[in-house]
Amino acid sequence: MKFLIFLFAAIFFISQTKETFSYPAGKSLELTAKRVEVLSNGRKILAEGDVIIEKENLLLYAERVIYEPNTELVEIEKFKLFDFTHNATIIGDEAHLDLRNGEIYSSKVFIYLKKEGFRLKAWNFSKNALNEYRAKRALITTCELDCEREEEFPPWSVEVRDIILTPEGTSEAKATLFRISKVPVFYLPKKIYLPSAHIPIFEPRKAGFLPPSISQGNRLGFGIQLPYFYPLTDQIDFTLAPFYTTKRGLIWDLESQVTLTEEIKGLFKFRYLRDTKRGEYATSEAPKNRYWITGKVDYSKGKNWDLHLDVDFVSDKDFLEEFNVGEGGFDQVKKLYLERFSRDIEDKSQDYRSTRFWGQYYKHSFYGLFSSKYLDYEGTQDKKEVLQPLTGLYISLLPFEFKGTMPSLNLTYDYLYRERNYYGSRAGLNFEISYPFSFSFLKNEFKVNSKNYLYFLEDKGNFSDDTLSVNLFEASFTTYTQFYKNYSLGLPFGPYSFTHILKPYVSFFYRKEAGSSEIPLFVYEDYFTNKAKALEYGLWQFFSSPQQKNFLVIKAYQQYDFTKAERSATATKAEERPLSDLYLQIVSTWKGRFSMRYDTTYNFYGYGFKKHSFNLSLRDFWLERIDFTYQEDKAWNTRQATLRVGEYFFNNRLALDYYISRNLIADETSEQRLEAFYLRECYLLGFGVSITPRDTKFYFRVDLRGLGGLGERPQYLP
Repeated sequence: MKFLIFLFAAIFFISQTKETFSYPAGKSLELTAKRVEVLSNGRKILAEGDVIIEKENLLLYAERVIYEPNTELVEIEKFKLFDFTHNATIIGDEAHLDLRNGEIYSSKVFIYLKKEGFRLKAWNFSKNALNEYRAKRALITTCELDCEREEEFPPWSVEVRDIILTPEGTSEAKATLFRISKVPVFYLPKKIYLPSAHIPIFEPRKAGFLPPSISQGNRLGFGIQLPYFYPLTDQIDFTLAPFYTTKRGLIWDLESQVTLTEEIKGLFKFRYLRDTKRGEYATSEAPKNRYWITGKVDYSKGKNWDLHLDVDFVSDKDFLEEFNVGEGGFDQVKKLYLERFSRDIEDKSQDYRSTRFWGQYYKHSFYGLFSSKYLDYEGTQDKKEVLQPLTGLYISLLPFEFKGTMPSLNLTYDYLYRERNYYGSRAGLNFEISYPFSFSFLKNEFKVNSKNYLYFLEDKGNFSDDTLSVNLFEASFTTYTQFYKNYSLGLPFGPYSFTHILKPYVSFFYRKEAGSSEIPLFVYEDYFTNKAKALEYGLWQFFSSPQQKNFLVIKAYQQYDFTKAERSATATKAEERPLSDLYLQIVSTWKGRFSMRYDTTYNFYGYGFKKHSFNLSLRDFWLERIDFTYQEDKAWNTRQATLRVGEYFFNNRLALDYYISRNLIADETSEQRLEAFYLRECYLLGFGVSITPRDTKFYFRVDLRGLGGLGERPQYLP
C-alpha cells in the first residue's frame, strides 16, 4: 500500500498537471487536492489547493497539507474540520492533526457546536484521544464571532480558562468572566446551566453576589433583589436572595442545589415574609408569618427504574398570587422546575399543594408504581376531613397481543387517612380483554372488563360495616366505517380538488354492579361504580387536499343513557336525563398560517346552547400574529374574551405585543399587557407593563440565547 501511494504520488508530481487528484492515502482515508508532491523520499506528501481528507468521524478541508503516511500525522493550514463526534465545525489557520486517534493541536481555533448553537473562540486548543476539547482560554457565545480578528468581541460572551468539553456535553473551567462587548461586567461565581446544551459552567464555583433583580408595581412598590451565592461543597450550594419592597417589607428567598452524583439531583426553594404591612389584596385570615417551601429530587441510576420526590407547602394560597415577583415568585419557580425536572407544580389558585414520593419500575409489558402523597390543604373545607393518600401501589401488565386479543391486568392498593370521618384501605383487581376484528366494511372492537374492589375501614364513619366490596362487570362494543369521496372544482374556483371522509360510529357500554349498594369514595374510580347502560353515537368528517391534510375536521357526538331513562320521569336535573348534551367540534388549519377551533354543547332539557368556545389564530395576515379566544358557559355564568396581537418592525429587530383579557359578565378588564422587545440573533431586550384591577406592574428582561436571562420573563415572549 505504501508503495502504491508513493507510485501514484510520483506520477502526479511528474505530470505537473493542475487538475484535481484523488487517491487512497490509507486504509480508511481519502485525500484529494489540486496539487500533490512527494517529499523526503516518500516519507511526506504535500497537498495544496482545495485539499479534502475524509476519514471516519471527520471531514477536513484545507489550503495546504503535509501528510506523513508512516505516522499519519498531518500539518494543516487554513483549514475547516467537521467533527462528527461533537457535531461541530472547527476553523483555524494552523494545526497538527493525528489521524490515528483524531488528536488536534492548534494555537487558535473557532468552534461552532451545531446542535447547541454555541460558538467558541479558543486559544491553545487541543483535542485528545478521548474526544475531549481542551483550551487554555476561550470565549463562549451564541452570537456571531469574527475568528480572524484577535480582539474582536461579540455583543456578549463568557470568557473561561482551562476549559474541558466532553462528548457528553459537560464542561469545566477555572475562570468565568462575563463580558458585554469588550467590557468585563462581572465574574460568575455560580454554576450556570446552558439550557440548550445542558452544559454546566464552570468550576471552581466562587462565593459572591449575582446580578440584581428589579420590579416596580403599585401594590408592592419598588422592589430590588440581590442574590448571594455560596457553594458549600462541589455537590451542594446555596443562594440567599433578600427581596426588599417599599410597601410590604423584606422577602427572604433561599435556594439550594444538590448534585450528589450524576444520577441524584435536587433543587429546593424557600420563601418567607414577616407580613406586618397588609396590602389590600391580602385576606384578613392571612397569617403574619407567610412562607412557601418547594423542592424536587430525582434519582435515576437504574435502567428500568427511578425514584422521585416533590415537596410543596404554603402558609396560605394568597401568598403565591400576592407575591408573584422575583426569583422566588410562582411563575419563576414553575418555569425553573419545568426546565430542570420536566415536572410541573399545582396552579397557584388551587386549594391544595402536593408533597409526593414515588418510584416506578418498567420492563416489557410490566409496570409497577409505588407512591405516597400528602396534601397541604388551604381551601374552605375542614382540613380534618381531607383524605390523605398516604400509600399507593399500582402493578400492571400493559396490553399485549395474545392470539388476536389484547389482554391487560391491573392491581391497585391505596391507604387513605383523615382525622375525621371514614378512612382505611382499598384494594382493586382489574382484568380487561379486547378483541378487534373486521366484518365486511365495518371495523369493530369488543371489550370486556372485570373490576373487583375491597374496602377495609379503620374508621367506619356512617357505614354499618368495616369491610365492603363491589364487583363490576363492564362490556362495550364499538363499530365504525369510513366513506371516501373525491371532489374536483372548476371555474370560478379554478382547478381544485379535495377528499371528504365520512366516519360514523356507534358504541354501546354496559356495566353491571354486584355487592354493596354504597361504597366509600376514596379515589376517582369510586364515583363511577353505579350500573350503567349507554349508547354513544357520532359522526366525524375529515376534509383533505393535496396542499393540506385534514384542513377541516367536524365531530359531532351524543350519548343516550338507558339507566337514566328508567327514572327520567322523576328526574329534575338536566344531567340526570337520558340524553346527554350534543357535542360539536369544528377544527380548521391551513399551512401554519390559519387555525380555528369551535366547540359547543347543546342541551335538550331547557338550557339550549350551554357552552361556546372559539379560538382563532392568524399568522402573517395583516399583522405578524393575531390570537382571539371567546369562552361562554351558561351553567357557570362565565363569558370571557381575550385578544393578543403582535407585529415586527425595522427588519424584525423590534417587536410589539399587546394582550387584553376581558370579563364580559362583570364588564371588567381582567388584564392588559403591552410589551416591547429588541431582538437580535443572540440576545433580547424587553420591557413591559401589566395592568390588572388590583395592580399595575412594570418589568424588564435581558435574555441571552443559550445562557438565560435577567429580570421577569414576559408571559407572551415571541
